[in-house]
Amino acid sequence: MRLHLIRHAESENNARPAYERTNDPWLTQRGLLQTEHLARWTETLRIDSLITSPFRRTLQTTQAILAARSQPVAVWHDVFEHGGCFDGHTPDSFRGAAGLNPEQIQNVLKSGNESIDENQIAIDPSIGNEGWWAGKPRESFDQAMARADRVHARLIDAFGGQDITVVLVIHADFIRCLLKVMLPNCVDVDAMPPVRNVSITRMDRNGDRWELQWLGSVTHVPDRLITGQDSVLVS
Repeated sequence: MRLHLIRHAESENNARPAYERTNDPWLTQRGLLQTEHLARWTETLRIDSLITSPFRRTLQTTQAILAARSQPVAVWHDVFEHGGCFDGHTPDSFRGAAGLNPEQIQNVLKSGNESIDENQIAIDPSIGNEGWWAGKPRESFDQAMARADRVHARLIDAFGGQDITVVLVIHADFIRCLLKVMLPNCVDVDAMPPVRNVSITRMDRNGDRWELQWLGSVTHVPDRLITGQDSVLVS
């Protein structure tokens, strides 16, 4: 298995101070430009399985890939960003938000692309009409790491031992969580450089272990569009 971990393009939250952030922002205009360069890069990439998180920013990033190719896509409930979908900017003000429901998820993925058939979109059945997060409390770091363990097991169960290319469009902190699980005692994830918007991390599964091929590449993006000077993952 060849696994590409792609961070979403620049969202409105990435471009705002923390106190102005919302629970599920759209991409910025610069983020939309980033997706065009990402989509061009993926045009020559064999993709056997395309997976995205249910946040708007990942769905919009994935939609750009779909606009460049005819490709089924799976929306996994469990690859969302550390914390989940929540309002508030300080621990005492955090409160769970709904997140998008299946119809809203489909609408984002199909936006501007009439060629996408609903049958090409597979949404985890755990995502209900009340929204994928459904107002739960903010996820802790320990809960995020436990979820990364489960996602890792899901990837192995679904794709392990196969000669296929899998693309996950996800989030900076959750990429770090997955790398902690995939490369234990091999990589100091807390010392990693920032995970830039639309950066690509390539992992290959060799037998029962992962090999890091490249980390956070943004060579497909012009310098003027490189964003994502995010902080390191805090436990």
